[in-house]
Amino acid sequence: MNRSLLLLIAVVLLGGLAWWVTATDKTTTAPEERAAERRFGLSDFTQVGRIFIADRKGHQVNLTRGGITGWLADGRPANENVMANLQDAIVHLDVQSLPTHAAKPIMVKDLAANGILVQVFDQNDRKIRGYYIGGGTHDELGANAIVEGSEEPYVVHIPHFTGNPRQRFTHWDDEWRDKVYFRVNPDEVELLSIEYPTQRDQSFKLTKQGSNFRLAPFYATGQPTREISRGEAERVLTRYEKYYINRYENQDLETIAEAKKLLPFATITLQQRGEEPQVMKIYPRYTGRSFQNEQKTGEVIERGGLQAYTAFINDDEDWVLLSVETLEPLLVGYGSF
Repeated sequence: MNRSLLLLIAVVLLGGLAWWVTATDKTTTAPEERAAERRFGLSDFTQVGRIFIADRKGHQVNLTRGGITGWLADGRPANENVMANLQDAIVHLDVQSLPTHAAKPIMVKDLAANGILVQVFDQNDRKIRGYYIGGGTHDELGANAIVEGSEEPYVVHIPHFTGNPRQRFTHWDDEWRDKVYFRVNPDEVELLSIEYPTQRDQSFKLTKQGSNFRLAPFYATGQPTREISRGEAERVLTRYEKYYINRYENQDLETIAEAKKLLPFATITLQQRGEEPQVMKIYPRYTGRSFQNEQKTGEVIERGGLQAYTAFINDDEDWVLLSVETLEPLLVGYGSF
């Protein structure tokens, strides 16, 4: 065997060894096995029982397991999509790069001013992770971060995600909350009523009677009470199976105060077996209306109109925005059956 062949074999062996060391370091080292100051991600999310997040402006949330969505945000059902993204970040957050010596003071200053505290606790409420997430990098593909008690900042990222990981943690107040208001199993519905105060003949009560339903007028309008087939009732009830609000508007105190002085356009009451009734008091929201003459014909044209709906839900504790497209299919009347 000549010298050149021996050198070639040596190069191949050394290259293979170098690849193995590198691959092992990146793919098999669990977060728990890394140096304490580099522990961001978490291998097993099932051990997590609570997550606490707070910023420097006084916003904070305490996320705990439980409720209909699997998580509670300060005791109320948490948004499933928001929690799925947060879980992804909690598990996969990792060091992207080590900063230069000159960059460290700048990063520490950013973290001191803008850092979001993230603390992760296990099922026994013992803290297993604690770190601060700061501002994003110039390319918005990473963020400054530092482990609690450490003096070494890093740039972190979510390896399979293109974007700033900080956004996974920056939901505040009602943004953490579940947006599903009605979760209906048609087989469990005992009552659906819709009251239209200004359209009394369209108001109704639909109650379960054995395997069928009974339709009755809400007001004494002289309309008959009659039996409705299960299929006819389910045609309406299935629209309530999973109904999302657009967003919470609990900070709009002026509009809330005005709405409380007005008669609702409609009030929906829905009750399922063994549960408390859910009530939604609905108010239309209009854009500014104006009237203009059409240039060619002189016809008067109305501009503006219905923009959205707003409603009180959860015993009037929450004021929410509803879209026209998703709400109007729910607003059936007596004549719809």
